[in-house]
Amino acid sequence: MDQPTTPDLERSYEYLLNLWTSGVRDYHSLISGYLTANSIFVAAIGLLVSRQPTLRIFSVFIVVLCIFGLVVTLQMAIVLGRFDLQNSLWEWRLRGIERTPGWNHFTPFGDLYTLKDQKTFVTDQQNTPIMFHTNWAFRVHRRWWAHRSISFPLFFGIIYLLFLAWSIAQLLGARILI
Repeated sequence: MDQPTTPDLERSYEYLLNLWTSGVRDYHSLISGYLTANSIFVAAIGLLVSRQPTLRIFSVFIVVLCIFGLVVTLQMAIVLGRFDLQNSLWEWRLRGIERTPGWNHFTPFGDLYTLKDQKTFVTDQQNTPIMFHTNWAFRVHRRWWAHRSISFPLFFGIIYLLFLAWSIAQLLGARILI
């Protein structure tokens, strides 16, 4: 199979860069939307929990809100995981084009990969300083506990499960079974 020509690679690179950019934008928009929705659910549940004494109807309503919150959290995990994988695929393809012999343009995705996944420094003899160092947050951001598509759903899932357990305990304490 023939090697693609430079104009074909540049066009492919531009298309992939546009896909990656729109994917990152959509990913951050989804995070913002899911965080807002989950924050509203948690605030509504917290408001109902803070009512003393808790009426049975409010405990039932908290159970319903917790179930909806868990569904939204599961959806958040699936969608954010999908977008994260899709963006990683575009980055992988872009790095492949940047490694192609004859590519004489900047290699930001190759440099980013070098910094965050291979944990080595990027050097540029034409720049000051010559060596670019990463910080702690950049080095650990791909770990499971720092990854937004895992940590946010885990955080909200735990909150919803705690509220669900509390409301079920309230209902069972009142000797009412749903």
